[in-house]
Amino acid sequence: MSLHPWIILFDIDGTLLTVDRTFNRPLLRSIIDELHIDYPDMEKDPFSGRTDYDIISSFLVHHDNQEELYQEFKAIYLERLSEEIQEHHVLRHDYVDEALEYFSGPTFIRGLLTGNYPDAAVTKLRAANIHQEFSFGAFGEFHSDRNMLPQLALEHIQDSLAVNPDPQRFLIIGDTPRDVICAKSARMKCVAITTGKFSREELAEYEPDLIIDSLAHPADWFQKITTG
Repeated sequence: MSLHPWIILFDIDGTLLTVDRTFNRPLLRSIIDELHIDYPDMEKDPFSGRTDYDIISSFLVHHDNQEELYQEFKAIYLERLSEEIQEHHVLRHDYVDEALEYFSGPTFIRGLLTGNYPDAAVTKLRAANIHQEFSFGAFGEFHSDRNMLPQLALEHIQDSLAVNPDPQRFLIIGDTPRDVICAKSARMKCVAITTGKFSREELAEYEPDLIIDSLAHPADWFQKITTG
């Protein structure tokens, strides 16, 4: 197996940034109402760690023409998100620049592994003033199951570097149990961060390789991953 750079995969929501619930939920509700979708309990749904494909598909459970309605919902959501989200709707988490800068070195390939649609990811990162480049992304566009996303990352590295990728040189950084489960399903490393909705104790139940409280001092916690 050819040795390749470490592949560092950042989650977005809850890890790099958090979109204010008072913006996101009303936006989704207004689209549900506009399209006359029968889904009264959206406000109670947990979204953490789910893919956009899964979330929006779940709204259509009482409708037969799901694919057509799904595509219409998706198009409206992406357009309105881009038009309406503002900087004050987004909390940019601390030490994002420090972590992204550290993993921009030549021994790393920095990417995204996120439940967002690609266009939604770009929109949210822009609103949070996160302008660093990511080499590629494994996005929640075509899969309801987040555990399918690591395979997209593996395939990308295999194709782009012409190597047989080693999952143990992939690191997923995320804030939910689903991020940890996703990493373990692919035998990848995982750093769980407490900047989302889940506490250190809740994340520990899923046995990530490491739990951190912020992205500060990335050299220190990355070393723990590589020597642990």
